[in-house]
Amino acid sequence: MTRLLPIFLIAALVLGVAGFVLPAEGQSPAPPRFVVVVDESAGRDQAAVDAATRAVKAARGADGELRITRTPTEQLSVTSYFAARGYDVIGVGLDREIAVDPVAERYPDTRFSFVGADGVAAAAR
Repeated sequence: MTRLLPIFLIAALVLGVAGFVLPAEGQSPAPPRFVVVVDESAGRDQAAVDAATRAVKAARGADGELRITRTPTEQLSVTSYFAARGYDVIGVGLDREIAVDPVAERYPDTRFSFVGADGVAAAAR
């Protein structure tokens, strides 16, 4: 019986590691996630808000969010929040120095796109 114990422990260890390393059959990868951040600190940009709304609604197979900011502090808060959760950030009118550079430094795997109202749909694909 004591001879079988090490074999059993090794087999259990191998199976346990395989369960963590190999994805379960039929398990699909997480859908891409993005957030469109439209800044309105310089005034309302209805075209940008409309384009962002359409892009989020049209995102098939992706998890899209829309946030509208009104101050540089809100920009930083939103970009930090979503970058920490693994979202790509599409920015319209963001202050790069305040809301993007510090976040990009902390979350280097986050993809940032800077677009105008006419480029939101393409960036969200």
